Amino acid sequence: MSCYFPSQDSAAALLGSSKEAVIRLLADRFMQVNPPAPFVWRSFDEAGIQADKKGGYHFDFDVRFPAAAVGDRAIAVGNLYCPQAKGSRFNLRCHNPAEVYLNGERVFVSTGAKERSGENDVFSVSLNEGFNRFVILAEKTKIGFSCVLQNAMPQWEPCNYVMPFARRGGEAGFVYALLPAEQPLPDVWGDDEPLPFLLEPVETSLAQAGEFAALAAFDMAEAGCIAWHKPQGVTLLVDGGDPAACLAAGPHQVMMRGSLADLAQVQGEGVALHPPVPVHGRCTPYLVYGPVQDGEIPALGRVGAAGTWRPALQGMALRPYVESALFGRWTYPLGVTLYGMLRAGGRLNAADLTAYVQQHVQQVTGIHEYAEYDTERYGFAGVNQQICWLDALDDCGSFGALMLRCDPTGADPDVRRMADRIAHYMMQEQPRTAEGAFCRRDDTIWADDMYMSVPFLCRYAELTGDEAPLDFAAEQMLHYKQLLFLPEKQVMAHMRCLIHGENNGIPWSRGNGWVIFSLSELLQVLPPEHPRRPALLDFFNQLTQGYLALQDECGLWHQILDDPESYLESSATAMMICAFSRGKKFGWYDEATALRAMAAARKAWQGLTEIAIDRQGNLYGVCQGSGFSFSRAYYRALSWRFNDTHGIGIVMLAGVELLEAE
Repeated sequence: MSCYFPSQDSAAALLGSSKEAVIRLLADRFMQVNPPAPFVWRSFDEAGIQADKKGGYHFDFDVRFPAAAVGDRAIAVGNLYCPQAKGSRFNLRCHNPAEVYLNGERVFVSTGAKERSGENDVFSVSLNEGFNRFVILAEKTKIGFSCVLQNAMPQWEPCNYVMPFARRGGEAGFVYALLPAEQPLPDVWGDDEPLPFLLEPVETSLAQAGEFAALAAFDMAEAGCIAWHKPQGVTLLVDGGDPAACLAAGPHQVMMRGSLADLAQVQGEGVALHPPVPVHGRCTPYLVYGPVQDGEIPALGRVGAAGTWRPALQGMALRPYVESALFGRWTYPLGVTLYGMLRAGGRLNAADLTAYVQQHVQQVTGIHEYAEYDTERYGFAGVNQQICWLDALDDCGSFGALMLRCDPTGADPDVRRMADRIAHYMMQEQPRTAEGAFCRRDDTIWADDMYMSVPFLCRYAELTGDEAPLDFAAEQMLHYKQLLFLPEKQVMAHMRCLIHGENNGIPWSRGNGWVIFSLSELLQVLPPEHPRRPALLDFFNQLTQGYLALQDECGLWHQILDDPESYLESSATAMMICAFSRGKKFGWYDEATALRAMAAARKAWQGLTEIAIDRQGNLYGVCQGSGFSFSRAYYRALSWRFNDTHGIGIVMLAGVELLEAE
């Protein structure tokens, strides 16, 4: 393959090989497609269908319909939002006949064998961009009347459902009902709710004693003063000040304190109160927090002694959800993407790039205390799902390293608290072999995990001033060399199976990129006198020689490094550029190797701009997220993805590193 598109459509045809211009092109496209987006706030009925901490939704119809007869069926309906169309897999387990419909099509029917065992049944679906309507049907038998629906990879594809039908207003959760035996499936595919089949939760006011805080907003069509009518026991501030003061035209906020009964009577002449953020689903004109004492009242989206802000309705919560495709999410590929953009912002003196990354990170870290609360109380949060999951290095290391790039001193207490938690997980909880090497819970070792751990440990050592994380990172690197290095080619196998005691011998390109890139992160901060530094420098030079020998004539490296018939892979190519450029910049090479490495890096950059980046700033040839196999055919079949976040940021970073090395 010589190119992913006609040569005249390449970035090089438009911009030449200008690193600054190509970096800017990639960054502008990414920000335009993924603009900053706030979390979506939805009300949630605490008595409704809930998920467990692993993202499994429990349809406990035996509890909700105790009078149901054998043969009766229950129905639950919910909408799942997808920012982009995709294929996905789900699990369903039950002890009774169950069916799942998606967008009008039946996609799953349980089998008798799985019903008896209660094991997961796995099924694949195609999800549309936008809302996808799921319908779950369960039949009552003598041994069961419930089921659990879960995405097969909930930490990667978090599923938060929204009540369908226009009159529900986008409230979070499922609607559900009991259908008599033989009752056909009602028409649940439109916006009109087919009453009386679906339950209508009772809506009542909060009935709780004590003093509460209330927060509302209002809009002024023109400047002026407002006459407020309130019971004597209510205190009231407008925009943090005197409620009698004249106000400019535009939006304003009002904070109140008093009993729930008194707060409900507050009125302002000529203005209509509404929640301080758009709320989907049932809500009141103001949100409440409490009962409060004399202590601090938390900001919206924060947790305090009395919980969180919520509607003044009995049993109703207010929960945030991330529904943008990429902005405001914590994932390891975004950690890679935004790291590259952050460095690009600094190198190009582009304040907009830096501000974009900072806003993303601050939005994620600022909501995390609430996300932990939400997980504990409701089972599966609508934000920060991967870091709340925290069961693997993938869940924390990459984005955690980015977080500390944005706030290296931990000045933000949220950042410091999250960093300490991640460090404890890595160094105390992550599974390891008897020799001390990181391993996964399925008894495998992946080259990827060097990137999922080492860059964070480097940043955490800088944060704390403690060299122990660097010692730990250095030991991990050398363990991984022992377990995965292929000396005959001086490259890394992708993975090792501990059960069989063998690595797979397959040099997957991005796995190799993760290793040498992470090694370059470590060598930058490892003290010159560190006892492991000579061995790590030797490792870095061995890998460099191995990769130099396998570079394609066009400048890129192949999906399988030693298989020239496999496609040209962009993310690994970018990581080679980064590592080679750093090797030259920091003096890790002898003179001859530095000359060869820089020539290879320049050739690789030229190849990316001619073959993999088009004039609109789209990136081609980035391998999709990978599992593992002992078969080369598996890695050949791993297709590349268009504008995949595993590659965009690292290509930007490659341009930055090459600029700094030249």
